[in-house]
Amino acid sequence: MFTGSCLCQAIRFELNGELSSPRYCHCNKCVKFSGTSPAAWAMATSAELSLVNPNAEVTKFNSGRGLRCFCSNCGSGVWFESIDFPEIVGIPLGVIDEGEIPTPEQHLWVNSKPDWCTINDELPQREQGPE
Repeated sequence: MFTGSCLCQAIRFELNGELSSPRYCHCNKCVKFSGTSPAAWAMATSAELSLVNPNAEVTKFNSGRGLRCFCSNCGSGVWFESIDFPEIVGIPLGVIDEGEIPTPEQHLWVNSKPDWCTINDELPQREQGPE
Protein backbone atom coordinates (compact mmCIF):
# COMPACT_ATOMS: atom_id res chain seq x y z
CA MET A 1 0.00 0.00 0.00
CA PHE A 2 1.12 3.51 -0.82
CA THR A 3 -0.05 6.92 0.28
CA GLY A 4 0.61 10.14 -1.56
CA SER A 5 -0.29 13.80 -1.47
CA CYS A 6 0.10 17.19 -3.06
CA LEU A 7 2.17 20.01 -1.57
CA CYS A 8 -0.70 21.55 0.44
CA GLN A 9 -2.12 18.16 1.50
CA ALA A 10 -5.58 18.99 0.08
CA ILE A 11 -5.24 15.94 -2.15
CA ARG A 12 -4.27 12.76 -0.38
CA PHE A 13 -4.61 9.38 -2.00
CA GLU A 14 -4.08 5.72 -1.32
CA LEU A 15 -2.85 3.13 -3.76
CA ASN A 16 -3.81 -0.40 -2.75
CA GLY A 17 -1.53 -2.11 -5.22
CA GLU A 18 1.95 -2.09 -6.64
CA LEU A 19 3.92 0.49 -8.55
CA SER A 20 5.44 -1.00 -11.69
CA SER A 21 7.64 0.06 -14.61
CA PRO A 22 9.46 2.84 -12.75
CA ARG A 23 11.17 5.18 -15.19
CA TYR A 24 12.62 8.58 -15.84
CA CYS A 25 10.80 10.48 -18.56
CA HIS A 26 12.38 13.31 -20.55
CA CYS A 27 9.42 14.07 -22.87
CA ASN A 28 8.43 17.70 -23.31
CA LYS A 29 5.11 17.21 -21.51
CA CYS A 30 6.63 15.56 -18.43
CA VAL A 31 9.31 18.27 -18.29
CA LYS A 32 6.59 20.94 -18.28
CA PHE A 33 4.36 19.03 -15.82
CA SER A 34 7.15 18.37 -13.32
CA GLY A 35 9.25 21.47 -13.92
CA THR A 36 12.41 19.43 -14.38
CA SER A 37 14.03 16.68 -16.40
CA PRO A 38 13.86 13.88 -15.88
CA ALA A 39 10.48 13.31 -14.27
CA ALA A 40 10.36 10.07 -12.24
CA TRP A 41 7.21 7.98 -12.70
CA ALA A 42 5.78 4.54 -12.07
CA MET A 43 2.61 2.87 -13.29
CA ALA A 44 -0.32 1.65 -11.19
CA THR A 45 -3.77 0.21 -11.75
CA SER A 46 -6.36 3.01 -11.77
CA ALA A 47 -8.93 0.88 -9.89
CA GLU A 48 -6.50 0.70 -6.95
CA LEU A 49 -6.17 4.49 -6.63
CA SER A 50 -8.58 6.23 -4.27
CA LEU A 51 -8.81 9.70 -2.81
CA VAL A 52 -8.73 9.94 0.99
CA ASN A 53 -10.93 13.05 0.67
CA PRO A 54 -13.30 12.43 -2.28
CA ASN A 55 -14.28 16.13 -2.24
CA ALA A 56 -10.71 17.27 -2.99
CA GLU A 57 -10.56 19.44 -6.09
CA VAL A 58 -8.49 17.71 -8.76
CA THR A 59 -7.99 19.67 -11.97
CA LYS A 60 -7.39 17.69 -15.14
CA PHE A 61 -5.63 18.96 -18.24
CA ASN A 62 -5.68 16.99 -21.49
CA SER A 63 -2.08 17.04 -22.68
CA GLY A 64 -2.83 14.99 -25.80
CA ARG A 65 -2.70 11.31 -24.89
CA GLY A 66 -3.90 11.69 -21.34
CA LEU A 67 -5.00 13.84 -18.47
CA ARG A 68 -2.42 15.53 -16.27
CA CYS A 69 -4.09 15.68 -12.85
CA PHE A 70 -3.07 18.26 -10.29
CA CYS A 71 -4.27 19.95 -7.13
CA SER A 72 -6.62 22.86 -7.83
CA ASN A 73 -5.24 24.63 -4.74
CA CYS A 74 -1.44 24.33 -4.85
CA GLY A 75 -0.90 23.13 -8.42
CA SER A 76 1.11 20.01 -7.53
CA GLY A 77 0.92 17.25 -10.11
CA VAL A 78 -0.52 14.09 -8.53
CA TRP A 79 -1.06 11.55 -11.33
CA PHE A 80 -1.57 10.98 -15.05
CA GLU A 81 -4.65 9.27 -16.53
CA SER A 82 -4.01 7.60 -19.88
CA ILE A 83 -6.66 7.99 -22.58
CA ASP A 84 -5.41 4.93 -24.50
CA PHE A 85 -5.12 2.75 -21.39
CA PRO A 86 -7.70 3.96 -18.82
CA GLU A 87 -6.93 1.03 -16.53
CA ILE A 88 -3.46 2.49 -15.86
CA VAL A 89 -2.36 5.67 -14.09
CA GLY A 90 1.08 7.20 -13.92
CA ILE A 91 2.21 8.25 -10.47
CA PRO A 92 5.02 10.80 -10.05
CA LEU A 93 7.39 9.22 -7.54
CA GLY A 94 7.85 12.51 -5.71
CA VAL A 95 4.24 12.59 -4.48
CA ILE A 96 4.52 9.25 -2.65
CA ASP A 97 4.58 9.74 1.13
CA GLU A 98 4.58 6.14 2.36
CA GLY A 99 5.37 2.82 0.75
CA GLU A 100 8.46 1.27 -0.78
CA ILE A 101 9.13 3.45 -3.81
CA PRO A 102 10.72 1.52 -6.68
CA THR A 103 13.93 2.80 -8.23
CA PRO A 104 13.58 3.88 -11.89
CA GLU A 105 14.90 1.27 -14.30
CA GLN A 106 15.17 3.20 -17.57
CA HIS A 107 15.10 6.58 -19.31
CA LEU A 108 12.36 7.31 -21.86
CA TRP A 109 12.08 9.95 -24.57
CA VAL A 110 15.77 10.83 -24.39
CA ASN A 111 15.51 12.23 -27.93
CA SER A 112 13.58 15.19 -26.48
CA LYS A 113 15.75 15.61 -23.37
CA PRO A 114 16.59 19.27 -22.70
CA ASP A 115 20.18 20.24 -23.52
CA TRP A 116 20.78 21.25 -19.90
CA CYS A 117 19.94 17.75 -18.63
CA THR A 118 22.73 15.19 -18.40
CA ILE A 119 22.15 11.49 -17.81
CA ASN A 120 24.79 10.25 -15.36
CA ASP A 121 23.83 6.62 -14.89
CA GLU A 122 24.03 3.35 -16.78
CA LEU A 123 20.28 2.71 -17.04
CA PRO A 124 18.86 1.73 -20.45
CA GLN A 125 17.89 4.69 -22.61
CA ARG A 126 15.04 4.66 -25.13
CA GLU A 127 14.89 7.35 -27.77
CA GLN A 128 11.08 7.45 -27.42
CA GLY A 129 8.43 5.92 -25.17
CA PRO A 130 7.99 2.44 -23.75
CA GLU A 131 7.42 -0.54 -25.98
